[in-house]
Amino acid sequence: MRVASGVLLIIAAVLNLLASLGYLAGGAATTGVSNMADSAVVQQQQMTEEEKAQLEQIKSEVGGTGIGLMAFGVFLLVSVGILIAGAVFLFQNKKGQFIMVAGAMAVVAEVIGILITNFGVTNIIGLVGGIMAILCARSMGNAPAPVDAE
Repeated sequence: MRVASGVLLIIAAVLNLLASLGYLAGGAATTGVSNMADSAVVQQQQMTEEEKAQLEQIKSEVGGTGIGLMAFGVFLLVSVGILIAGAVFLFQNKKGQFIMVAGAMAVVAEVIGILITNFGVTNIIGLVGGIMAILCARSMGNAPAPVDAE
């Protein structure tokens, strides 16, 4: 179960890496659109007060969304290293507390991803891998490490 959990964590890490690039790019593009709206307002001074208010409201909503997407992209980038390290520790049957943190991070990343987009097959890999990692880490203290055959 440790090996399967480690493999799932590595797969989830690779998927998180790809997703983080998408979230970072989407957040940067959204923030860029918000900044372009600022320059459009400067160039178009003949807007009515109502149009200016609508533009400010849209700009604030879009700008906040862009920052949120970029923050989640950074979180996913950090999770990549932690999930791979957790998988390595699962293979070595060491550092149960770190494996629990890695498993929890995998679950949190998938839950936030589900809330932002929707539930998909890739989310199942991260959720199952994270839950299995937590279960393996909890059982590490109870059983001795298996001896490798030489």
